[in-house]
Amino acid sequence: MRFLLLSLLLWGPPAFADLVMSYHGFYGRMKKLQQPEYSDITLAFALTGERSGKPCKFYSLKLVSDQHDFDVDIAGNGEISLPYDEALKNANAVLTVLQADNSEQCQVQFRLRSRMRLPSDISIETLLHYRHQFKQLLDDMAGVSKYWLPDVIGVIVEFPQAAIAVDLSNEQSDVTLCEANRCNIELVDTLPANIQWRFAARPSYLLPLLQGSVK
Repeated sequence: MRFLLLSLLLWGPPAFADLVMSYHGFYGRMKKLQQPEYSDITLAFALTGERSGKPCKFYSLKLVSDQHDFDVDIAGNGEISLPYDEALKNANAVLTVLQADNSEQCQVQFRLRSRMRLPSDISIETLLHYRHQFKQLLDDMAGVSKYWLPDVIGVIVEFPQAAIAVDLSNEQSDVTLCEANRCNIELVDTLPANIQWRFAARPSYLLPLLQGSVK
């Protein structure tokens, strides 16, 4: 089980915040996703605890510069809503976090995922489409380091609750592993072109499945 989870570089926090991060780093990553070839995927930024991975507890979450000072929205799963705004980049804005008392250290992480929810029935054509976009963006972001990246060999289908795949063929069972709220699907060349996966519920997201994450 693996999904893309990369920590952002942090600035040393001033006295008024426990965590301060340059908006410039967020902006650079979001800029990549403005290209039409990445229209169906996104980078989700999440504020989580370093040890538990659960949403961080805080008193204040803001974007601040000499010209800006406003609260940032956060979802129940810890994902934060950052605007894509060149003015914030040019103003050297920072994301500031004032943590709740006696809470674990917060961190901002991001993961590559599908932009929209998918139906409960998903064709192999759709899965291959997302795998291609995941791989292309990872290569684009890595630059020359892409040659050392693990290959994207499939997708992870993530659900709000327990993951249940139904009516799997023998070919699908050989490449599908469902545990907890995720199903790993390895997209091998021998799969039929008209095959589709049926799940008991609609997935929340698709994420890239990296080589080495399947045992």
